[in-house]
Amino acid sequence: MKNKLYILAIFLLATSFAHAQSFMEGFDRFSSKKPAYLTLQNGQKVEGTIEDLDRKKGNISEITLKVNGKKKTFTPEEIKEMYLPASGLDKFSKQMEVGTNLSKDLKSERVSEGYGYFEFTEVEMKGKIKPLLMQLVNIGFDNKIKVFFDPFARETVSVGYGPLKVGGLDRSYYVKQGDNPAYKITKSNYEEWGTEAMKDCPEAVKTLVSNSWNKLHVTINTHANCK
Repeated sequence: MKNKLYILAIFLLATSFAHAQSFMEGFDRFSSKKPAYLTLQNGQKVEGTIEDLDRKKGNISEITLKVNGKKKTFTPEEIKEMYLPASGLDKFSKQMEVGTNLSKDLKSERVSEGYGYFEFTEVEMKGKIKPLLMQLVNIGFDNKIKVFFDPFARETVSVGYGPLKVGGLDRSYYVKQGDNPAYKITKSNYEEWGTEAMKDCPEAVKTLVSNSWNKLHVTINTHANCK
């Protein structure tokens, strides 16, 4: 019975991502067996396995890699972007999701191999601007608005077995346009936010009004492709 439920969960997960481009789920489990890839602010490339990863209030505050046998520690301010290898079933879900993405750039290629893509950005939190590494969840349609995973977001109702879940959606995200700091949007205020943020694309605003929070990815994708 256990195996049947497990197989059913995998089938549902695959089906849920087979038909529509969607936001990727955030994750916090990482593998120390595969290399992580960092690009520093000065352009230097760093490759190594994860030795330690510290968090502060849910966000990555420091990452230590073993590079050529030596440990090197980096703070968010030193990193421009990074790819971290997911572990276990997190990797499986990422591979399923990336198949729906439009672009075939390095981000989608790495993520299809079981990596999460993180960017350095300034984030507005409770009136303060903080430098953070945030996981991008709208890979492939992030050219106008970047949507980042909120580590403290509660999820809508999902179904699944064990660590596999289908149907759940984060109730909040961080969004970023241009060089402005990223800031939080929630299920309760996304229509007000979107009407202003995407006013240059009436088609996107129209989908925003007609769709629910569960279809926010459709609106973001429409805006990304608006001419």
